[in-house]
Amino acid sequence: MALPNFKDKTIPTKAIKIAVSAIIIVFVLGSLILTSLYTVDDKQQAVITTFGKVTEVTDAGIHFKLPFGIQEAHIVDVNISRKLEIGYRSDAADATQFETVERASKMITGDMNIVNVDFFVEYKISDPVKYLFNSKDPESILKNLVQSQIRNVIGSAKADDVLTSSKASLQQEIKTLTISELEAYDIGLIVTDVRIQDAELPTDAVNEAYK
Repeated sequence: MALPNFKDKTIPTKAIKIAVSAIIIVFVLGSLILTSLYTVDDKQQAVITTFGKVTEVTDAGIHFKLPFGIQEAHIVDVNISRKLEIGYRSDAADATQFETVERASKMITGDMNIVNVDFFVEYKISDPVKYLFNSKDPESILKNLVQSQIRNVIGSAKADDVLTSSKASLQQEIKTLTISELEAYDIGLIVTDVRIQDAELPTDAVNEAYK
């Protein structure tokens, strides 16, 4: 009767250890790659923070950063026009449909007439670092600034100017004043266009009589 070979029992244990080690190595390498590699497209920039402090801004391409949370990549869409609707709210599914926001559109002109004016504002992110870290909600700040300048300008104009021939100059004045205010707030946004979408008197009867 042959004696059992106890040495053979160490082979499965050694194989398991090798397999577990291989799995751990693959996991670590995978985690290393996943936490080190990031991609930025041509409409974006990435703000890199190291232990929470801004250390770099990178442009389009494939980049590496320190793994395991040492560095973080904050991707920001900088070359995309964004819109701000004041006085109305368009339907996301159908741009031809919109809802009037009366509390934002109704205002008093310099000659004490009430008009409803809707504005479309385009803006971009001019500085991703300031956009991310100089304020908690830069879009809300921008909206408040634009609304303030709109009411200042419309409140100094005549109803005829708002409703007819002076729309272009009013739009430019609002844009210039808003840009100046944004520079003071330094939140990384720039206004690229301000347009009056619609301007009318507050009721159909008054509007028809005016026409």
